[in-house]
Amino acid sequence: MDGAASSGRRKALRLKSLLAVPGSFTGPTSTKQQSIVCSSPTSIVPGDVILAVADLLAPSDVLNLSLASTKVRALLTPTLYATVVLKSSRQCRIALKALSDSPRLCAHIRKLAVRPNYYLAWPKPDEPLDEDWVAKAIIDLAPHLKYLHTFDWDGLEMPDDDLWTVLRTSCPDLKTVYSNVGCRPLNAESTLFSFSNLTSFSLIVRHGLGGLDLFPPTEELPDRLWDMLLKRCPDLEEITLCSFSSSARLLAFDRITAGRFPKLHTLTLGSFGYTSDFTISYPGSDSSTFSDFLANHDSLKHIRLSWNFKRWVSPETIPMHLPPTALSNLQTYIGIYQQLSELPHPESIETVDLTCEPIYEIRLRDITPVLNRLTSLTTLDIWVYIPNTTNDYTTFFMTLLQACPKLTELHFMCTTGFTSKPLKRLSSLLSLLPDLKTFSLTKGHKYRDETMLQSALQIVKDNPRLTQVNVRWARETCPNHLKQEGTYDIVHSNVNLDGDLGEGGHGNGQATKNVPTSINVFERGLTVVGKSFTRQYSVNLRPKGKLATLKRGVMVQRYR
Repeated sequence: MDGAASSGRRKALRLKSLLAVPGSFTGPTSTKQQSIVCSSPTSIVPGDVILAVADLLAPSDVLNLSLASTKVRALLTPTLYATVVLKSSRQCRIALKALSDSPRLCAHIRKLAVRPNYYLAWPKPDEPLDEDWVAKAIIDLAPHLKYLHTFDWDGLEMPDDDLWTVLRTSCPDLKTVYSNVGCRPLNAESTLFSFSNLTSFSLIVRHGLGGLDLFPPTEELPDRLWDMLLKRCPDLEEITLCSFSSSARLLAFDRITAGRFPKLHTLTLGSFGYTSDFTISYPGSDSSTFSDFLANHDSLKHIRLSWNFKRWVSPETIPMHLPPTALSNLQTYIGIYQQLSELPHPESIETVDLTCEPIYEIRLRDITPVLNRLTSLTTLDIWVYIPNTTNDYTTFFMTLLQACPKLTELHFMCTTGFTSKPLKRLSSLLSLLPDLKTFSLTKGHKYRDETMLQSALQIVKDNPRLTQVNVRWARETCPNHLKQEGTYDIVHSNVNLDGDLGEGGHGNGQATKNVPTSINVFERGLTVVGKSFTRQYSVNLRPKGKLATLKRGVMVQRYR
C-alpha cells in the first residue's frame, strides 16, 4: 500500500472514532448551520468549526479529514476543490476527465493550474500529453467554472487562442491569468491580450529551452499586450514578465516603466545581465527610468529581479539611483546583493534570496555590511562558492551567520563539493542563529559523500531546536541538476530531565525539556544507476534495547 495513502487512512480512522456522523443533516442547508454529532449524544461539532479547522490545514490534511465520512466530505468539498493544481500530464488527464464526468464540481473551483508535459518533473520525467486535448477539455468545462478567478497555464507552449477566448467570456470573475511561452513565436493578435481589469498577469519564457547564445536579441512584445496592461488593467497587483531560458529567448519588457499601478505589490522582471558591449541591461531607456518606476510604486512588497551573468561575474556595483523615500514597504527581495545594498529602507526587508549567482569569499566583505543593515531579516536563501581546496571554513561561515542573527529560515546552497568536514563545521556554527527553525542545504554531490539522512542527523544533533531540515544533492548531469532531495520533519516532546518521556509526551509534573524524539522522512531522487525512487519512513531518536545497538543509536521505523 502506498505510504501516503495508508498514513491518510490511519488519520481518517482516528477522525472517524472522534466523529460519529448521523445519516443526514437536518435543518437549513447553510454550512454555517450544519453540525456533526459526536459519539456522545450531547456533544456537537458545528460544521463551521470543521470548516474553520480545515482552513488551517495543508491540502493533504484536508483530504485526510474528508475521509472521515461521506458527510464530512460533502461539507469539505468546496474547500477541497477551491484550488486545483494539476502538476503532471497524468494528473491533467485523470482530473480533467473526472471533472468532465462531474461538471458540478467545477462550481467550487476558484484557482486552476495545469502543468501538462511538466518540464520540471523530477525524478521521473513527465509522460507526454497532447496539450491541445488539455486546452479542449478546459474549454468544455469553462461554462461550469462560474467562479474561477485564477487560471495558470504551464505547458510546453502557450495554448490555442480559443482557450483564452472561452475563459474570458465564460468566467466573469477571472482576474488572475498566468501563461508561459515556449519556442513558438508569440501571436501578436492573441486573445490572451484581450482581458481587462486583471489584478495579476504573468508571461514567462519557461525553463529548459536550452540555447547557447550569450547575447540573444530581445523580443519585442505585442502592442496589444501593452495596451492591455497599461490602459485596461489599472488595478494590477502582480506583474511578471520574465525569461527563465535567457540563452534562448529574452522578452523586451521596457515599456512596463510607462505604467502606473497604485495597487502593485509584486513585481518580477528579467532576465537582466550583460549586453554585447558589457553594459548592464535595464528596463526603460536607462537605469534612472527604472528607478523612477520603482519610486512611483511604494506599494511594492515583493520584488524579484532575475539576473543571468552566464560565463562572467557580476560587476561590483549596480547603481539604483533611488530616492530616500522609495520602496518603504518592501518585504521580499530576490536578486543580487549589489542592488540590495542600494535599497533605501533595509529595515523593512524580511526575506532575501541571493541565489542568482554564487557568492565568492572575496565578496564576503561587501555582502556582510549589506546583511547587517537588514535588521528585520528572518529568511535568507544564499548561494556561496567554496573551492574544494579550502581547509578552514570557520571564518567564512561565522562572518556570514553573524551578519544575520535573527534568521528563522536559512537555505545554504553550495553547488561545489561539500563534504562532511565543511558540513560539520557549518552545522556546529548554526548555534549563532538562536531563532533558526528551518535549515535547508543544497550541496554538490560526490559518490563518497554521506547519505542525506546522515547529513540531516548531524544537523539535528548539533541544532536540536530545529523543526525541519531539507537536504538536496546538486549534480550538473542530472535532470534539473538535482540528484536527490530529502525533507526531515523533527518531532519534539517534553522529556523529564532524568531522560524519560512524561505522560503523553508532555511531562508528568517533573522538570522537563523539549527535545527531538523522532524524524518523519520523505526522500526521493535517482540511484547510482539512474533509477528513480521515493521513500517515506520515520527515525526514532530515542531507541532502547538491542535494536539501538544494531542501528548505531538510530531505530528506523518504516511505514512504506
